[in-house]
Amino acid sequence: MNFFEAQAHAQKQTRRLLWLFGLAVVAVSALACLVLTSIVWILQNPIGSYSRFGLMTPVITMVATYGGALFHPFHFLQKIADPQLCAWTILGTIMFAAIGCLYKKQQLADGGAAVARLLGGKKIESDPTDLDEKKLCDVVEEMAIASSLPVPEIYLLERERGINTFAAGHTRDDVAIGVTFGAIKLLSRDELQGVIAHEFSHVLNGDTRLNMRLMILAHGLFWPTILGRVLTYGSPQKLEVGESVFDKEARQKILPTVPIGLIFLIVGFISSPFVRLIKSAICREREWLADAAAVQFTRNPAGIEGALKKIGGLFKAGRLDSPCAEDASHLYFANSSYDPWFNFLSTHPPTGKRILAIDPAFDGQFAHVNAQSVQNAINAKDDAYDRIYEQSVRRERERMKSGESFE
Repeated sequence: MNFFEAQAHAQKQTRRLLWLFGLAVVAVSALACLVLTSIVWILQNPIGSYSRFGLMTPVITMVATYGGALFHPFHFLQKIADPQLCAWTILGTIMFAAIGCLYKKQQLADGGAAVARLLGGKKIESDPTDLDEKKLCDVVEEMAIASSLPVPEIYLLERERGINTFAAGHTRDDVAIGVTFGAIKLLSRDELQGVIAHEFSHVLNGDTRLNMRLMILAHGLFWPTILGRVLTYGSPQKLEVGESVFDKEARQKILPTVPIGLIFLIVGFISSPFVRLIKSAICREREWLADAAAVQFTRNPAGIEGALKKIGGLFKAGRLDSPCAEDASHLYFANSSYDPWFNFLSTHPPTGKRILAIDPAFDGQFAHVNAQSVQNAINAKDDAYDRIYEQSVRRERERMKSGESFE
């Protein structure tokens, strides 16, 4: 690996990508204008009458209108054009985005500590009695000396069983480093040192300040989704897995403003992948840079390589259970959620490719790593589910290796 060449390339690409991220505001505004003007036109120009088709009239009109737009897009744009509505939509988009950014900026005013608390982190005081926490503190202090940086505050995400870490802060003086329970339990000292060196690289290269700004901007740009959730079921948080606003059990939570909320959710659904694309591309470039710098700091490629291999071998990988995990998805050492269908939407490079950049002889195989149980009633159900899942996957892999039939 040519470390200095990797650093120069990543820094150059990041500057270009930041410009693209700024263009996301324009894209969201244009998309919101297109959706709202088309919906207003459809409601004002229904096909047939309500007495004939009833409540299905807007749906039939929408299908016919958007179907025609596929064949004659310019005619469709001329037909729905409403300069006054577009002007108000753009103004509203900018206003809500600004409010969202200001809200997030205020929420993160304390720097890295605010991010750690948002993710459920517990601050580790100096000279802890727990041996794992003591090991973590020693490694952080060593890396602070190696990088000539102040020792940051350290937070333990004690409910997170995946292997992950993050560094966050507006300046080098308010930086906090967060480490999951799974990381301190499953990583050896050398592996933990490699991961922490990776985080100190982010601090040294100004990535923490960049990531905090991206976190603030992303919150503002995701305003359609957030507002849509509030108008639909009264909460800015996404629904739990398996829940739906159309479930009978959830109907008591649905608000009268659900039609308006669904419009904003549609805008957010279409615009969010574009915003995440820019955010993820910026993050991926910084990860290559931090991996290279971690090897420079430690002079021990086996450390960070071993940590990446354990993430690849753990069914939980680097996934976090915190409801706010997605807000800081670009801050972590590894992906905090399931890998998306399309790799370009992933916040991190593939784990295998990161290992290959350090060790070209890597064969792509990950040894299985057993998850650690968290002694916490809140996570008891999730812990049991993960264990059942691990056992099932292991059984199927063994069956496939032995050539047994599934019949």
